[in-house]
Amino acid sequence: MQLEVESLRTGYGRIEVLHGVSLFVNAGEAVGLFGPNGHGKTTLLRAISGLLPAAQGTIRFDGRNIANGSADAIVEAGIIHVAQASALFPRMTVFEALTLGAYRKAAWPHRKATLEKVFAIFPRLAERRSQNCRTLSGGERQMAAIGVGLMAMPRLLMLDEPTLGLAPKIRQELARQIGLVAQTGTSLVVVDQDVDLLLGLCERLYLIENGMVALEINDRSELQHQDIVQRYFGTAA
Repeated sequence: MQLEVESLRTGYGRIEVLHGVSLFVNAGEAVGLFGPNGHGKTTLLRAISGLLPAAQGTIRFDGRNIANGSADAIVEAGIIHVAQASALFPRMTVFEALTLGAYRKAAWPHRKATLEKVFAIFPRLAERRSQNCRTLSGGERQMAAIGVGLMAMPRLLMLDEPTLGLAPKIRQELARQIGLVAQTGTSLVVVDQDVDLLLGLCERLYLIENGMVALEINDRSELQHQDIVQRYFGTAA
């Protein structure tokens, strides 16, 4: 396996948010995380990215423990985190923002070829390449944020709520494009409240509830959207 989180405990100051989370991601696999807001999904991504210290447990990437490693070293290892509502430099053009994404040492020599791959996945970014980021629509900004992540040539790409706040049509388009990213062989961890999106995109799903893994779904046919909503959120779909 490429990423293995074992018995991870972390949080903010004296407030523990994750209470012994364990999960794994195989190389080239797409894994989805879902669950109620405020139950630890973003905290988990921040710990993997080196933005939060691990109070206990391990985070192994290619067999090496990266828990409490520096964020820049984790990026150089190939883990790229596209945060929720990622901010772009508003006065940069789309082209400049994407080029900046290739800051990773392994990615910089290949930035031109990678840019063409990003434009193939997100044709709208090619059309907007000369526009300032502040002029983009919400969906286009999310495409650009993911594109910036892809420019780093990630070995593991983590997307936190990529469809949050988007109109249904744009959400469907972005889901299709994330599926194209998955087809490139890049490992994915996707956090989203849209369970249908995750069921269509990911090989396995984890329910994060109360700072713990409440359920692992290894077969997408095991549960459908209505089952999940009724069982874990207390309402009918």
